[in-house]
Amino acid sequence: MSAALAPVGADAPAAVAIVGAGLAGTLTAVHLLRRQPVPLRVLLIERSGRFGPGIAYGTHDERHLLNVPAERMSAFEDEPDHFRAWASRRLPALEPGAFLPRRLYGAYLRELLEEAEAQASPGMLERVVGEVVDVRRREKALELQLADGRRIACSRCVVATGSPSGPAPTELPEDPRVVRDPWATPLGAAPADGSTLLVGTGLTAVDLVLSHTAAVAGGTAPAGPLLALSRRGRLPHAHLPGLRTPAPAPPLPGGAATLAELERLLLAHAAQMRGQGYDWRDVVDGLRPVTPALWRLLPIGERRRFVRERARGWEVRRHRMAPPVAARLAHLRATRRLRTAAARLLGARAVRDAVEVDVAAADGGVRTLRCARVVVCTGACADLTCTPDRLVRALLREGLATADSLRLGLRATAGGALVDARGDADGRLLTLGPLRRGELWETTAAGEIRVQAQQLADELMAAAAPLVC
Repeated sequence: MSAALAPVGADAPAAVAIVGAGLAGTLTAVHLLRRQPVPLRVLLIERSGRFGPGIAYGTHDERHLLNVPAERMSAFEDEPDHFRAWASRRLPALEPGAFLPRRLYGAYLRELLEEAEAQASPGMLERVVGEVVDVRRREKALELQLADGRRIACSRCVVATGSPSGPAPTELPEDPRVVRDPWATPLGAAPADGSTLLVGTGLTAVDLVLSHTAAVAGGTAPAGPLLALSRRGRLPHAHLPGLRTPAPAPPLPGGAATLAELERLLLAHAAQMRGQGYDWRDVVDGLRPVTPALWRLLPIGERRRFVRERARGWEVRRHRMAPPVAARLAHLRATRRLRTAAARLLGARAVRDAVEVDVAAADGGVRTLRCARVVVCTGACADLTCTPDRLVRALLREGLATADSLRLGLRATAGGALVDARGDADGRLLTLGPLRRGELWETTAAGEIRVQAQQLADELMAAAAPLVC
């Protein structure tokens, strides 16, 4: 057993462990490796064994595009052209405002990590393949428990596991034709021709539509129509082509505001910006820097109402499809190979040659759909206390972390330190990215995560002296 994987009580525990090596964990590691005022050991732990791309950028399908132009995807806030310049060296014909394959961004993240590792002190980074399922506080260290029984000692731990998965709808039966993890089970593995039901109409469903229809065209997947349903049946909106300039953000109210007051403010601002030549998309993009501040203006009851009544309307406007993706989906809908519907699952059962799904349609009627396969594309967990994620469940169970008031994520200080069940934050357990959604709302995209990763690395390095191994 190496020193990095030494049991608790060893003389040299790892200084910082980062759980999760997708965008958030990788950027945190990169920033730590690029700052070396004192010796510091970094453990980067990833259950998939893929360090850098994570789920979002781990796809190999060239049809899965970034939903932000290359110019806006730099990993470093102070080097805004970093990714575009990196991509242009590989794509000499790169045009301004291009929406590039997510696979390419995954390669970018892998290369950033490799470069930072090569420039850091030898042995500063150790990659660990495994799933962290529990954390225990000890007197002088934290003890991380891995699913295979290994234990890791560290002085600080960054939980960078991305969007927590939600439970599959209980209405769906346990059956091989029900795909609960669309990234783990190819749609082409479905047993027979027939319709495919996608539960969800967000960006995950869009990815699945693109991959499946291409596989059908290539003869590697069964033919048949696709039906995507969700409670409102709305697909994400499309970006406009090219590189757009975000509209200026509006001045913010000086104190707490109701949802209705903020809506009036933003509608008036959008109307004013339209008069200056901006599109509504430019207005939404211009709100990104102030969205957390707007969120904090809402009392908890108003935030809860927003999540219940307005969140989907915001998401389809904020997280939009790249123009080529939107054009492809428009064609599929026009040719009836893809349909969308507003409906709610009521129940389902597996029969000999199909999965029968009962749904309540928006018009109040109840219908039964017969599908060759059902694919769950419901996205992030709506209630963190129900997530099947073993680490998050352990943190909550043992009081090392607490869910935020909306149960969308974990409570944390402004610097990302997790708040425990006693209301304390000792700074040994930290987080960033989607797990801060309930308190920041806008915290899932690369632009926000890169800032949090840099700030977290700065704080960890500032406290590095007592962590030196």
